[in-house]
Amino acid sequence: MAKEDCRTDGEGRIKAATISAPDVDAVVRSYRDYFAYEVVEDGVIDAAMAAHWGTPGMAGRRVVVMAPESGSQVYMRIVENDPVEGYEPLKSFGWNAVELTVKDADALNEQLKDSPFEVIGVPTLLDFSDKIYPMQAVGLAGEVFYLNEVRGDLPLYDLPMARSFVDQIFIMILSTPDMQKAVDFYTENLGWAQGNTYFTKYSVINTAFDLPEETEHYLSMTCVGRIVNNEIDQYPEGTTERPSTPGLLPPGIAMTSFIVEDLDAVKAPFISPPIISELTPYNGRRTACCLGSVGEIIELIEAG
Repeated sequence: MAKEDCRTDGEGRIKAATISAPDVDAVVRSYRDYFAYEVVEDGVIDAAMAAHWGTPGMAGRRVVVMAPESGSQVYMRIVENDPVEGYEPLKSFGWNAVELTVKDADALNEQLKDSPFEVIGVPTLLDFSDKIYPMQAVGLAGEVFYLNEVRGDLPLYDLPMARSFVDQIFIMILSTPDMQKAVDFYTENLGWAQGNTYFTKYSVINTAFDLPEETEHYLSMTCVGRIVNNEIDQYPEGTTERPSTPGLLPPGIAMTSFIVEDLDAVKAPFISPPIISELTPYNGRRTACCLGSVGEIIELIEAG
């Protein structure tokens, strides 16, 4: 299999999802053994990077960067972090799920039955499209995965076909009490566009909150051209703020990294001034972080 990227780094591209893991080795093994992800970097977070994230207590923690077998340069970054009492997947606002494109959702579902992952949704066709055949699972760090077999493009959006059994991140899922406010942050501060809005049955949310299966929820998207990068879900009453330890990254999915063409064009205030890093996924480029409408950490990496 050719190890080459599937596209170039351009505005709005997801570059990495960062996972807080009390047991880094266990999470790395799970991605290697069941997703066929490969380690591309294994190191330690330095003080400059920890300050860049706004989490000085992360200095000295281990960090492992993994990539899909296809060679797509979109990464899962696993960072050593303390467990947080009270954190439950899908119960708090912030980055709630990583959406990966997969070749065969039914085969993956069978593979995950005897694995460290908890399957929380078996493969099921969506009501509004036959181009996406998704399943859902939770990993060892309380990180949720939407594992989607992409069968073609949608009328308004291009979706990536998997080039390996489990391939790249292509959408990040953000939960919020106010869908439009969350979308507006990205459109107003980064210049991205709002995609379609839906009011639809959402089994993952309904199961998490013990709601009737017919309960509908609002969701929308942010996109750049025909590429969707975020799904913004309006979560129900009973959702809480993400519990976290001061000075450390939040638990679960801690951060999403995106490409931007020009950091100087970003209107949101940065946590700290931009830095340059030679590590993956920065590769010698400028980067800075800001906080979204529910306090989600958004890492921006300049394309050039």
